[in-house]
Amino acid sequence: MLPKELLKEVRRIEIKTGHLVDSLYSGGYRSVFKGRGIEFAGIREYYRGDEFRSIDWKVSARTGRFHVREHIEERELQLVVALDLSASMAFGSGSREKRESAVEFAAAMSLAAERNNDRAGICLFTDRVEKFIQPAKGRTHVLRLIRELLYFIPQHRKTDLKAPLDFLNSTLNRRSIVFLVTDALGIEPIERELRIAAAHHDLIMVLVRDPREKNIPDVGLIEIENPETGEEAILDTSDPVAVADLLLRQQQRDENFIKTCRRMGLDIIRLTAGESVVKPVCQLFSERERRMTNLK
Repeated sequence: MLPKELLKEVRRIEIKTGHLVDSLYSGGYRSVFKGRGIEFAGIREYYRGDEFRSIDWKVSARTGRFHVREHIEERELQLVVALDLSASMAFGSGSREKRESAVEFAAAMSLAAERNNDRAGICLFTDRVEKFIQPAKGRTHVLRLIRELLYFIPQHRKTDLKAPLDFLNSTLNRRSIVFLVTDALGIEPIERELRIAAAHHDLIMVLVRDPREKNIPDVGLIEIENPETGEEAILDTSDPVAVADLLLRQQQRDENFIKTCRRMGLDIIRLTAGESVVKPVCQLFSERERRMTNLK
């Protein structure tokens, strides 16, 4: 039996992300994510109009008549959310931390998968994989995922995206939808791992930012600390040059992140702490549907 506090929090997440889950269930989820592919269904005799590419030449040679291999599309999907739980994800200048918005996103995607009778799993990481729950089906399983997302306490503070990518590349034995949720400042050192993951899975990067990482108010001298290394520095927020330099460096890091992803053909969802996770996901779905329409 789940504690009342957890059930209350799960219910809050379900209500807050209800629009997203409903929109996914109504068709967008299925139309923008491809299934595992095609599954062999059997062999039958060739009929006029069948594609020559589907002919099974061994069976045809053995029987003396053309036979074709039939396949059906496998619709069951497998979804994994890899969530960064490093110390920097605990930052929040408003009502919500980056981690809280990331958890909301992960819970919504898991609930959507459960409603579509798909498998869902999570990979919680810092500079190493700290918790992995294999993708599975069912309401009880998804409640377990949400419980871990809400209450898991990481043992380490730093970030290393290579860790979850290496782990998932070697662990997932079938094509999956993988959301890599992080506030990482750079991904250049792990391009190889990203390429491997993108070749085997539908990899989508989810970049999480706080409003104060884009706009620093004038409040005089403040002490800033790197939560992952503990390094401290003093910033004069009244100095427009110093503030502009800090924001420019952050912007350049984000642009490099996005350029690297685009160069490898990876989609990106951008979340802002404290804001709805619905709009960015719906934007991605619209972009994917538009691309699919243009390819037809």
